[in-house]
Amino acid sequence: MKIAIMGTGGVGGYFGGLLARSGMPVTFIARGAHLAAMREKGLRVRSVAAGDFTLAPVQATDRPADIGPVDLVLFCVKTYHTAEAARALLPLIQEHTTVLTLQNGVDNAERLGAILGEEHVLAGPVYIASAIEAPGIIHQSGGPCKIILGERDGRITERVERIYTTFQQAHISCELTSNVRKALWEKFVFICGFSGMTALLRAPGGLILDCPETTALYREAMQEIVTLGRSLGVDLEEELVERYMQLTETFRSLKSSLLVDLEQGRRLEIDALQGTVVRLGREKGIPTPVNRFIYACLKAHDPA
Repeated sequence: MKIAIMGTGGVGGYFGGLLARSGMPVTFIARGAHLAAMREKGLRVRSVAAGDFTLAPVQATDRPADIGPVDLVLFCVKTYHTAEAARALLPLIQEHTTVLTLQNGVDNAERLGAILGEEHVLAGPVYIASAIEAPGIIHQSGGPCKIILGERDGRITERVERIYTTFQQAHISCELTSNVRKALWEKFVFICGFSGMTALLRAPGGLILDCPETTALYREAMQEIVTLGRSLGVDLEEELVERYMQLTETFRSLKSSLLVDLEQGRRLEIDALQGTVVRLGREKGIPTPVNRFIYACLKAHDPA
């Protein structure tokens, strides 16, 4: 299976690295100093889950059109680059090409499908803590490192099984689902609440739980998203919020990627997170005051 990694950050670098280590023909799409370091020294992955390893040399480029048609693309760019990156992928797409988006948010597959064709796109939530530590170096620091995979219409198709087998061969934890929309929304509830609150407080997860007022705000933010998802027909369990409250106890020292981007003055994925909650809530007539507050406060710091 010929594979391209669109966006060699924490997610793409880690999973793409495992695929390349297993012997798959993988080309990494990157840019700037990160690309230069990969070309010179290869890609180094520091991982608490998979162990440390270095791939040298690696196939890496900032010109997707030079790769040619592929079987699978892991689409891992920040959500604000989705349209631009999707258009750059067009030369890679042939009849049987699958593009698997591993991005944050719940509507990336629809956005990609509008450009690449609905039949080419799969969406799967991914659970991992990983980031670029330095040019050419990926640091995976936590999380189950798991991808959930399934067709949007609920079928477990031949292509899904083929990708699943490929991931298994690369020692990538993967779970098949007949309800990928629910899986996306389940992650969305947590990633919005945790990312939004840690960025709002400029602090790791522990501070959320150490103050009764912020604990209550955190719970309300997630409950708004559960209510919104259920209004859209997503079968989200009411106990989901309490489950995530308990999970946050294990994330006391963790900073969300949204907070890290804020601290480093980078663009924020706030429109794909709280911005989507606010927009869908307005369309459905569902109040989302806590998420609207978080969105407004963080949007003011988005350099876009």
